[in-house]
Amino acid sequence: MRKCLLLVLTVAMLLSSFAPAALAQVERNPILDTAFACVEENNIFQRRYNELTGAEVTSLFPLGVPYFFGGQDTEKLMSCYPDYAKRDCYETTRFYRAKKYYVFGFDCSGFCRYVYAQNDLGAIDTLSNMILHKKYYPTSLGGDGSHIYNHHTGMPPYDELYQTLQVGDLLVSKPRARHIMMYIGTLREFGFTAEELGEDLAPYIDYPLVIHCGPNPQYGPRFQEFIDTHPEQYGDCLTTDGGVAVSIVGIPVADAPCQVHDGITDFGYFPMDDGNFWLTVWDLDACTSYCWFRKVGEPT
Repeated sequence: MRKCLLLVLTVAMLLSSFAPAALAQVERNPILDTAFACVEENNIFQRRYNELTGAEVTSLFPLGVPYFFGGQDTEKLMSCYPDYAKRDCYETTRFYRAKKYYVFGFDCSGFCRYVYAQNDLGAIDTLSNMILHKKYYPTSLGGDGSHIYNHHTGMPPYDELYQTLQVGDLLVSKPRARHIMMYIGTLREFGFTAEELGEDLAPYIDYPLVIHCGPNPQYGPRFQEFIDTHPEQYGDCLTTDGGVAVSIVGIPVADAPCQVHDGITDFGYFPMDDGNFWLTVWDLDACTSYCWFRKVGEPT
């Protein structure tokens, strides 16, 4: 009898030690419904989300929403739906030439503002204000607490951030230019196991995942092929250098198993889904400033 009781207690302790990880699972969320509709068809995270939650999110556009410099106009994006809209670029940048046509999409702010607007979450301030204005600082620094963490206060280790971050929280950071992303969970919460991820990616199973619209080396070839196969409609368009995708935060580019140079940027990534998806890394430690942002009031 005593041996049986000890056995039961041992099993119970083992089960309890595994319970948090086993129960950690992404939940159905209208914010994620909106965000995952902007990725390409058969995206691995969209699939996982649908399988785990019972959602039936489908992609607005088969190749995903592309990056477009200055893209903030939802009406323009959807003006030719289900086809892609196109327009000339607003101004010349390193990758965009004024008065040249591109397949229309969002920029980083446009994507996050779209997700927030679709879910009645209010307006998003400028990235400069969000990251630098003292009114948003943690309450310990005299702000309203919109900054959960920032470069002044620091933050917990990356594999502990999931304990305080919430789906929909925003990460604003500045490697060269400011960029905004949205927190969606962790690999573990999307049902991945260490065995499935393999030795390269498994150590980061609890690191933050973000969805964002920005430079991504998989998008350029994808849209160039699309333009080449639709010359009558899009033949006057130049290809994009990015679009809506999922990245993992906190891993240096050099620590990723794969690297590629695109434009002026070195990307590090983990191949997933038999190489059909690249999980790019966002090295937050290399940024000069950052904040994890949760809205607690409307910007003034």
